[in-house]
Amino acid sequence: MTDSLRFIPLGGLCEVGMNCAALAWGDATIAIDCGVGFTDELGADMVHPNFGWLYEQGERLRAIVVTHGHEDHIGALPYFLKRFRVPVYAPPYAAALIQDRLAEHRLEDVELRVGAAGSRFKIGPFGIERFGVHHSIADATGLILDTPVGTVVHTGDFKIESEPCAGQRFDRKRLEEAARDGVRLLLSDSTGADVEGTSDLERNAETALEQWVARSPHRVVVATFSSNVFRLRAAFRIAREHGRKVCLLGMSVRKHTETASDLDLIPPVESVLVSAEEATTLPRDQVMIIAGGTQGERGSSLTRLAHEEHSYLHLSEGDTVIFSSRIIPGNELPVLDVINRFEERGIEVITRHEHPEIHASGHGSREEQRAMIRLLQPQAFVPVHGTHHHLRRHAELAREEGVTEIEILQNGSVLEVTRDSLAVVDSVPVGRVYVEGMEPLGDRVMEDRRAMASGGIVTILISIKDGKLRSSPRVLARGVVGNELRSPVEQKLADHVRSKLKGRRFTQPEKAEEAAIEAARRFLIHNHRKRPLITAVVDGGS
Repeated sequence: MTDSLRFIPLGGLCEVGMNCAALAWGDATIAIDCGVGFTDELGADMVHPNFGWLYEQGERLRAIVVTHGHEDHIGALPYFLKRFRVPVYAPPYAAALIQDRLAEHRLEDVELRVGAAGSRFKIGPFGIERFGVHHSIADATGLILDTPVGTVVHTGDFKIESEPCAGQRFDRKRLEEAARDGVRLLLSDSTGADVEGTSDLERNAETALEQWVARSPHRVVVATFSSNVFRLRAAFRIAREHGRKVCLLGMSVRKHTETASDLDLIPPVESVLVSAEEATTLPRDQVMIIAGGTQGERGSSLTRLAHEEHSYLHLSEGDTVIFSSRIIPGNELPVLDVINRFEERGIEVITRHEHPEIHASGHGSREEQRAMIRLLQPQAFVPVHGTHHHLRRHAELAREEGVTEIEILQNGSVLEVTRDSLAVVDSVPVGRVYVEGMEPLGDRVMEDRRAMASGGIVTILISIKDGKLRSSPRVLARGVVGNELRSPVEQKLADHVRSKLKGRRFTQPEKAEEAAIEAARRFLIHNHRKRPLITAVVDGGS
């Protein structure tokens, strides 16, 4: 058995989202989190890490340990578990969400082991204990891992609130105990590494939200991350106290409200809820809409409201939309489009940009990250969860605090940890798997979509008789050249393919397709410097 521990990030480093990493010792491997990222690239809905290396572990892979229930930490579990079954360990709120995801995918007999902060369990050589952290979702936890080379602490996503609201938990004393015993390696959330000071308090965001609702004369739309149970709970309280009924728009908002109610994280809400159709019959100043889609996602409730495409609800001049959320890097353009569409119709839009008090991030800023390092006093430090810029900035903090063993990793890096050394010794294959609906899109599909999106598509229709070209091919080009050039280019391309195939005998239709595609490819590159997707269809009838 090797005397080193290996840490292998498979997603979530040098990017935002898709968090997944592995810890390995000898013949035992565990995965920590299994998340997705969201995208609208080429029609895909989401993306998750390529799990090929984890699948190759076979029986060595003992379990997946989940830190909390955000989609970038649990969303890929159904896709992983469809191919490979292992036990999943999760805190209560995450476990409830995971059960819903598994049901959507019709996955049964998954071993789901639930444990709250403070619970302990053992997987192979790893002793694991959950500790509570403040974050923008209920039951968020970090992990204290007892390994053969010493204690490893994984913070999960965290912040440190000076005045936490009801239901938030941060196990400071337990971390102090871990520090006294010695922490070999700290893996810490880097998302807020660019924000100076400390993050805003959740209770202050609640106060600001109430102030804006109170001063809004007509309908109010609260756009927030549906997984933030604390913000949902605040919105319901505010609506009730200000005489407003609540309409929930979006599957995610409804599902999180239902889950939080089932776990008694928010008081009963049935008396204040109304349907979208019922909301249209109420006076405008008696309606609060809680909507998902804060990142401008295609088809989300907020985007449909902005485009005036909702079946029942239509906002009017004088209504208010409150973005009690932040823009996740990369989503700036779709969010700004939603905001502009509202403002063009005379709807007041409140955003964090002009009113920072309206949202509190779930990720700690620099001083909270510094506080975590000081609290645990690790021998070694590896920043996780964030772009390379975030990781580098977080590493600077660790150096300032006197940590000398520091590594900035990329997805696929194999970090070897012994009791007295830390080094990247290898790499494993990593990548992305795109998902549309509930089905993964293969690499070939994405390559074809990229080719069509960048260069258009050319289709060649060929008729073969007795293995020989029967007539001149027909060519259809779309998105390749302007309309005024399309017919001439199609005809020239058809003539070129005909000249290259004429006189040849093809024993299989596939051979004729390949020859036509290659002839068309060379013609378009040489004459037009175009690289569209080219397909060929052969009619081999007699």
